[in-house]
This record gives sequence, C-alpha cells and structure tokens, in this order.
Amino acid sequence: MLDRIDKKFIKKIEYCFIPGWTRDNHLQAFKALVNGDKSLEKLNIKTIHQARYFFEENYQPYHINDKLGSHNIFTGYFEPRLCASLKESKIYKYPLYGTPQDKTLLEINRRDFEGSTKSGIPILAWLKDRVDLYFMHIQGSGILNFTEGFSKRFVFESKNNFKYSSLGKSLIKLGYIQESNISMATIKDWLRSDNKNYETVYINESFIFFKEDKLDLYNKYPIGQFGIRLTPFRSLAVDQSIYDINTPIWLKTKIPIKGNKTKNFERLMIGQDKGSAIKGLSRGDIFFGNDEIAGNMNFTGNIIILVRN
Repeated sequence: MLDRIDKKFIKKIEYCFIPGWTRDNHLQAFKALVNGDKSLEKLNIKTIHQARYFFEENYQPYHINDKLGSHNIFTGYFEPRLCASLKESKIYKYPLYGTPQDKTLLEINRRDFEGSTKSGIPILAWLKDRVDLYFMHIQGSGILNFTEGFSKRFVFESKNNFKYSSLGKSLIKLGYIQESNISMATIKDWLRSDNKNYETVYINESFIFFKEDKLDLYNKYPIGQFGIRLTPFRSLAVDQSIYDINTPIWLKTKIPIKGNKTKNFERLMIGQDKGSAIKGLSRGDIFFGNDEIAGNMNFTGNIIILVRN
C-alpha cells in the first residue's frame, strides 16, 4: 500500500504521538476489523487492552500530511428506512432495480432508466418517493418497510457504465444552494420544492442496481461493496485504489449531532468500504448506521494510517 502513496505525504510516527489513542475502545475497532478478516477470530481477543496490544504489535502508524486542500474532506453515509410495495400503483410508482442480465442495458444513463420502466430487469420493490429513492442510490443500501407487512434490506450490487457526478457540487456551482448551506436535507428540500428541480439529478448519470441482504438480529447493518458487514462509526469508505481493504485508520475530525451542533471525533476506523465519490488520500466517508444526520457530515480531518508489519 505504501508504494501507492507519495512519500511527501506520509511520516512514520510512534503510537505515543497519536492524541487520544489510549482513550479509544480498540475492541470495537478490532471487531470491525474481524468483519473483514474472519481469520482474526482465532486470536480470541476479548478485551480493550488485548485489542490495543494487537494493533500496536502488528501495525506501524504513519501520519498523513493534512495540507491536501480540497481533497481533505470527510462525509457520512447511512442506511435509510423507506416505505415500499411489491406492487406498482399510483402511489408506489418508482422501481428499485436489480442487476440486468442484458449487459447492453449498462450503457443506459440515469435519465433513460427513470424515463420509463425497463423490461428484462428484475424489479425488487416499488417506492413512492423518487427523491428518497435517489438518495438510497447515493447511500448504497436501505431497509424497505413493505405495505404487505414485512421489511427487507437491499444493498448495492452493481452499477451502469457511467461515472458518478456530485449533485451537491453541481447545485453549488449553478447557484441554487449556497456552499455553506449544502447538506442532504437542503438538497432534498430543493428537489421537492418544484417538479422541474428534479431534472438536475440527471447531472449524475450513474445508476445503481441492488440485491437483497440479510436483515435480522445478527445482521443489524448492511454489507458494503466488498461484502463486509459494516459497523457504525468504525467502518470508513476510502479510495481503494490507494488503500488496502481493511486498513486501520486513526481519524480526527468532528461530526454533526442534534441541535445543529458538532462534537469532536477521534477514533480508530477501518477502511472497509468504497464509494464512487470517495477519491483521494485524505478523503473518507463515515458509516453512521441508520442516522440520517450523516447527511450533514462535511468536515476536514487528520488521519494516521496503520500499516501491517
């Protein structure tokens, strides 16, 4: 992994120089790590002290230069709960698609997919709100509460052959929303304020296809794009062209909380997911579980990566 990082951006350090390192719950981080590497279960690590010792004995920390300009940004994602139906109706009229068998359909962009119902593609559910459906595409998963009386989870399986484009950045550039006011909530409100506004989502030509995932007491949260079960506030989506899967990353930033406030955030994360918008050495996306306040996460941060000895 180090050979994929410009040496001017990294500096070897010791654990004693990581602020807050001794105060973290390393067992939580280790359990998230195990989700991505089941071979670690044989170590039988049960305490915070044992987990901290594991990381300190097996990994070398490297500080990442935080002067990376616009590339240094940490956002958040979450798993929404939405209403759905197995049957199309006047209310439930927006399809959630599975992966098409006909691969020529991967050459169709978002506008064409949403323009009319496509034959030859499995329809997993019908949703009643196209804005919520769009953001389920962005989040990569969702729990659907069906009118028929049950719930199912659906997660990312594949996508079309078009690149992702950020709707938020486009709305700022076009002057529709001020940069200081951009968030998932403000984007949703703007899209719903006028039917014509929804046309702007087609700036993002990327389109996501879903598959069903387990939903039970033992699988409270979704799998990410690598098939790893995610852990709230421990799983981090990073640029996997740079990072190895399951890289431990010490992150210092701040996160949004209720009341339009923020709090400091210092803990060991595990880089075990990816996203189309996550590009760059100091760019990450924190998994917030089911908390939609993730949509307000947009802060700079400092990171220290742990590289296996």
